[in-house]
Amino acid sequence: MKRAVRAIFRLAAAGLLLFGSLIFGLEFMGHRLHGDDISLWHCLFAAGLIVAGIILIAFSAKLAEKLTADFDE
Repeated sequence: MKRAVRAIFRLAAAGLLLFGSLIFGLEFMGHRLHGDDISLWHCLFAAGLIVAGIILIAFSAKLAEKLTADFDE
């Protein structure tokens, strides 16, 4: 059960990393293609998502261990 919960946490973390990177990329490409100003708030939000994803990956094993109780191990 711990392996499944850890995989779900890592999948969610990968989604956070993906969306954070997507926001950064779209913000940068909007600046490069259209000459729009880069929004600091979008960049901070994207950085927060990326940091949250990295932290969730780092602590996924400990969180899975705390939240599950395997009786068969």
